[in-house]
Amino acid sequence: MATWKPTLPRGESPLYLAIANSIAEDISKGRLAEGERLPPQRDLADELKVALTTVTRAYSEAERRGLVSGEVGRGTFVLRKETFGLRHHHDVEPSATDLTANSLLPYPFAKELAASMAEVMLERDPWDLLAYQSSYGSRRHREAGARYLEWFGASSTPENVLVTAGAQHAMTVVFSTITNPGDTVLTAELTYAGMKSLANFLHIRLRGLIMDDEGIRPDALEAACATTNAKALYCMPSLQNPTAAVMSEKRRREIVAIAESYEMTVVEDDSYGFLVPGSRPLVSFAIDPSRFYYLTGTSKSLAPGLRVGFLRAPSPMMDRLAAAISSTILMATQSMADVVVRWVDDGTAERVMQWKRAEIGERQRVAKQILGRFDYRAHSSSPHGWLTIPEPWCVRDFVEQARMRGVVLSPAEDFIAARSTSAHAVRICLGPVEDRRRLQAALVTVSDILDTPPAPCQARV
Repeated sequence: MATWKPTLPRGESPLYLAIANSIAEDISKGRLAEGERLPPQRDLADELKVALTTVTRAYSEAERRGLVSGEVGRGTFVLRKETFGLRHHHDVEPSATDLTANSLLPYPFAKELAASMAEVMLERDPWDLLAYQSSYGSRRHREAGARYLEWFGASSTPENVLVTAGAQHAMTVVFSTITNPGDTVLTAELTYAGMKSLANFLHIRLRGLIMDDEGIRPDALEAACATTNAKALYCMPSLQNPTAAVMSEKRRREIVAIAESYEMTVVEDDSYGFLVPGSRPLVSFAIDPSRFYYLTGTSKSLAPGLRVGFLRAPSPMMDRLAAAISSTILMATQSMADVVVRWVDDGTAERVMQWKRAEIGERQRVAKQILGRFDYRAHSSSPHGWLTIPEPWCVRDFVEQARMRGVVLSPAEDFIAARSTSAHAVRICLGPVEDRRRLQAALVTVSDILDTPPAPCQARV
């Protein structure tokens, strides 16, 4: 449609989102019809007197939302509403509600945090800020990391703390150091998708252990320790991802005792520990902590864009781990680490985490009100829940039906550690939507789908 021109509200920023939003609105109101061709990007850029890259980003965003499709050499065309499957309620944006990202941004603190970040940058010596730093992390960053870990019960000295580019990077550093290609790592039968991705990257094998409501079962761990040559155990005792299981203190002691009896290395991911204050990490129960690694980051507790993580490790391994940091990123980003130091020192970090605990608790309450009559499992402090899909639904068809109605979910397959495991469920993340009303609408959609017989999914050709 060569004559189409977006309506851009005055002052809306960034401009590429305003253009994408205008495309969505005009589709929903019938001003852009199925199959119509949007203006060539360069023509629209000239018409709006904006950079070509702005229009390119706008079209890419519209395509990401499923509103349009770009065809090389032909142009960009409006898709059928059935294709992106949205129900245009007055209080729901005309784009899919993605409940796959396990993140809750600190929405009420946005301006304050941005101002604080700017202050940190201006206060630092620019040459120090821009120069190379130690792969271990600077002394002040490691001291702040030790204080941060203390909040979660992982007492440490700065000498045993390394600064990484987030928890995922800390995992990469540890497993690239303690394993070789072909080695086996034990994990829960349903495990963090990032661990699956890392295992594939490092060419290590995952062996899934049977779980119950508290996570990994001790008898499953003991059997695997006795019958395999596994190099390590990866686990998430607090709000396990994806099942939201929380190990009791008794269970944690049992896991530690078994690991120590078999001299098994344990890597604990405590990314969600800030949501369950008082839960002690596994290393705190260890008689000999020399085989225990503890890691966490600021992605869940503060904001994912910071990319700062802290790794508590045994003293004899510090140099090798620092070498792995040097080989992967050389050093953690100093500016972001400086921001975390400021927020730890001035109380901002604790205030943000307190808000997240309250907000997630409220969102989980809403989720249980809507989904509680189904097999929906989640700790009251969990940012995600595990919904078992009843027969005669198959998970793939359920996820597809939800997507066609504007809700994106993660199927159990994303988290299965070994092919022998099966699970008939989806993970639902409660944090990625800023507006609770929109989250509630998405959860109601999920409930509505469960209340109706399976419908055929759209054929793909």
